[in-house]
Amino acid sequence: MSENVESKKELELLKSKIRELEALVNILEQSQKESELLDFPWIGNLGRWNWLIQSNEVHFNPAKATNLGYSLDELPEKVGFEFFTQKLHPDDYDDVMQNMRNHLEGRSNAYEVEYRIKRKDGSYAWYYDRGKVSKYTDKNTPLIISGIVFDVSKNKELELELKIANEKLKQIAFLDELTHLANRRLLLEKLESEYNRANRYSETFSIVMVDIDHFKRINDTYGHNTGDLVLQNLANILSSRARDTDVVSRWGGEEFIILLPHTNIRDAKTVAESIRQAVSHASLGINERVTISLGVSEYRKSISPNKLIEEADCLLYEAKCNGRNCTCCSK
Repeated sequence: MSENVESKKELELLKSKIRELEALVNILEQSQKESELLDFPWIGNLGRWNWLIQSNEVHFNPAKATNLGYSLDELPEKVGFEFFTQKLHPDDYDDVMQNMRNHLEGRSNAYEVEYRIKRKDGSYAWYYDRGKVSKYTDKNTPLIISGIVFDVSKNKELELELKIANEKLKQIAFLDELTHLANRRLLLEKLESEYNRANRYSETFSIVMVDIDHFKRINDTYGHNTGDLVLQNLANILSSRARDTDVVSRWGGEEFIILLPHTNIRDAKTVAESIRQAVSHASLGINERVTISLGVSEYRKSISPNKLIEEADCLLYEAKCNGRNCTCCSK
């Protein structure tokens, strides 16, 4: 009796295998008629693939494997779905598997995904993969998925180069080349945004304008290269004492502006004095003491961003007239 049961199971498996193969033959014949799919002109085309779901066999163009650095002799006799999924980049694995499940369960019209897959030499290639259920069983469950795959590594390299180029353009547009602080353009943009926020929520903020005392004499005595070093060292001190929400910028020449959101005049003066004292005790790259003068202005509803900067500039001039190395604040 048990032999008959085993024989029936084997017979059913054989019939299932035959049905899969017959369906695959029909799909391949159809593909031959659709030459535009087989001879797709896109760069990186690795050809068609078919996954026989019940027997877990993948039939594919050899280019899909040789592109990964494997010879045909190195492939197992039966290539299953896991032959490729085991080589997926860890960060892409869940996305690929979920994408496939969504399609098999009818939640998406196609399986379509980009992923990184490990080559034999350990490097990763970028693939674009798109497939669709091409055959169902009599019970309307997926039997075969057919698709086409491309190596898009070059495209990804170009995307990365473009991203790097855009970052460089952003630095040119918004960062000071010498100090790597925000430049005047970015400071004005942030100041306008903070002005609108403070107006909307009836809050306040302050700005601190900083200027190096006797900077012309430093340049004349030590040269412009040393002067640049002094500016860079000062920029580092300003940045080290800033909060994540603050904007430290080079306004021009030896002048800097710090935007302090959510900061009233009293607290802004404390920040300014802390910076002044730090600079007066620091070595900025020359064998003499370097000091700074500061002007601090607080936002009020009656003052525009430009007027706020003008006010801080006037207060800075007042600090210079008071003997330098000091801080003057708005009342």
